[in-house]
Amino acid sequence: MTLICMGLFREYGIHIFGVLFWLKLSTLAIVFYYVRSYKNKEFYYYQSLGLSRTFLWVTTLSFDLCLYFFLLYLIYKMSL
Repeated sequence: MTLICMGLFREYGIHIFGVLFWLKLSTLAIVFYYVRSYKNKEFYYYQSLGLSRTFLWVTTLSFDLCLYFFLLYLIYKMSL
């Protein structure tokens, strides 16, 4: 999804940023719901390591959003 958003951002410029932001957040919400619902048993490994689900979700989603903003910033700077 990040690559698709980057391509759209490069094509249409800064004017489409709001739409892409909400598209990215909605896909993150869908992924969160899917993994939380259907892949619930796979978290036991991380729980035995002492990592909570909240910590895993916060770090993963934060990293994904930071990477997304960084890549959009790079594309914006390259297009100037």
